[in-house]
Amino acid sequence: MIRILTLCCLVSLSSASYANEKDSEPDERHWQHGLSFYGGFKYPPGFAHFDYVNPNAPKGGRLVRAIGYSFNSFTPYINKGLTAPGLDAIIEPTLYDSLLRPSGDEIGVYYGSLAGEIAVSDDFTTVWMRMRPEARWHDGVPVSARDVQFTFEHIRDHGIAFNAAYASLKQVEAISEREVRFTYHYPVNLNGIMALGKVNILPEHYWRERDITETTTEPPLTSGPYRIGKFELGKFIEFERVDDYWGKDIGLHKGSFNIDVLRYEVYRDATVQREAFRKGLLDTFNEPSAALWVTGYDTNSGLLVQVQHTYQHYIGILSALAFNLTQDRFQDVRVREALYLAFDFDWMNDTFDYGVYEKPQSFFHGTFMAATGLPSEDELVLLEPFRDDLPPRVFDQAPFAGSAIARMSRREALVRAQGLLAEAGWEFRNGGLKNAAGEPLEIEFLVPASGQQRARLAYVEQLKRLGISAHVRLVESAQYVSLLRAKKADAVAGSLAISMPPNQEVPAYLSSQSRGPANFAHLSSPIVDALIVQLLTASTREELMTAGRALDRVLFWQFYFIPHRLVDGQRIVMWNKFAKPAIQSLDMGGFPATWWWDPAKAEQVNRNLKNR
Repeated sequence: MIRILTLCCLVSLSSASYANEKDSEPDERHWQHGLSFYGGFKYPPGFAHFDYVNPNAPKGGRLVRAIGYSFNSFTPYINKGLTAPGLDAIIEPTLYDSLLRPSGDEIGVYYGSLAGEIAVSDDFTTVWMRMRPEARWHDGVPVSARDVQFTFEHIRDHGIAFNAAYASLKQVEAISEREVRFTYHYPVNLNGIMALGKVNILPEHYWRERDITETTTEPPLTSGPYRIGKFELGKFIEFERVDDYWGKDIGLHKGSFNIDVLRYEVYRDATVQREAFRKGLLDTFNEPSAALWVTGYDTNSGLLVQVQHTYQHYIGILSALAFNLTQDRFQDVRVREALYLAFDFDWMNDTFDYGVYEKPQSFFHGTFMAATGLPSEDELVLLEPFRDDLPPRVFDQAPFAGSAIARMSRREALVRAQGLLAEAGWEFRNGGLKNAAGEPLEIEFLVPASGQQRARLAYVEQLKRLGISAHVRLVESAQYVSLLRAKKADAVAGSLAISMPPNQEVPAYLSSQSRGPANFAHLSSPIVDALIVQLLTASTREELMTAGRALDRVLFWQFYFIPHRLVDGQRIVMWNKFAKPAIQSLDMGGFPATWWWDPAKAEQVNRNLKNR
């Protein structure tokens, strides 16, 4: 049975008095050192280190990178300000530890980080975690179950952009100093439980004396392998490696976090970032231009290295356009389809990007959850209750590459788009499209960085051919976020990248309960909500495949998004100052967490830069 109402329940976390550390009754729970979606672990309890690290990697050096926005807050998980970098809990843990950490060479496997032991009830409605006794905050206070409860209460009360992702949670209770219990509204799968490991746990005793609802530039107390060092708002921030980090010798972290200083320089413009990199002011640069990736760098000297990292745990759409679904003109599916047809991916990819990028053919591209052909019988079980509210094509046509619209020429697509707009009541009068009230069809594309303007301008020209009054507006990053949160942006690009297997990012992007900037289309659909529940409660590969494909079809034929970039791994150019393990993590090659600074290579690079 499809469970719609349960998704709509916000997290209800209750305070709890502490029980004794051990119950008087025998503990029959099955405790493990991690969670495995498909069953089995490569690494046993107490393992020495991952295979993809150098456990004896030297420490030292510095890594300088760029960020494209001016941060103004260190307060995590609030709907205010621009938070400083350093909050990644998966690829590059920095300031905080999380309950779990993913394996870099296994799919769907998380090992206990702060949580040394994990147990799951047989009905998948309750999870218990025991905190590692050695886990410490940087002030020496042990990380406790109270901190976990406090963190999730904070997300519930103040994390507007995050609480929808944890809507399935009913209670989080600290039942002893070291043990925490999570209770769900309904049975969830292991992947939903793994989402608990994606939250940076915050220190309750530190924030008790401070207002966690407000932005702050006071460096907070943290627990991770780095702490905040020097910083200047609008210019830079440094993270310093913690020599006595509590987790440095456990297998999960051994051989990681080898670079002494991680520094971020603020450069809002990609062109300026690139020039700073060429001058040696930055050690790495994430090259956004496919053309320059192909033609812009000489690596023959060995001083420059180009690396395209891959992702193991992330799939989906790195960038998609969305139109504000709270605005009347975008609520008509015919208008959205017309806008989709006007977007010529192949022409822009060949013209601007040397044909580097692969065209997205699913919101779960390249996985077994990508919808192809007609719906299966199992998919129809999920879709039939909504037949009257869905386009017939969901049931009788293949999506994406298999659809008739995918085979249209550029001209045919524009002619079809013109017809759809006319059907929706938009007629060409006095030089542009207008509705019955004489109002023009106008679209303003917001972009927070100048490098994003080029592709939007090409799309704008296509829309103008249809009579749509479109333009691109470049705004400062804080204003961009403010306009997005206030639902005042006509059209923006955002990420639909999700973990594999899919996890709580899905409701954050698509759920009716998600009211933060992650839901950049402002999507609110009971059908999508119901399919999200099916996806997140799938307990087998077949159930996951069925729910994913059904959701894939609905998202495509409702034209909520225009996907234009797949999650394909960052294209990084770097000065050859670093060394890496012989075996690489499948997530971003483990960079920079498992790499280390090589002083001989760094000296050679610096000497050549000085002699230019």
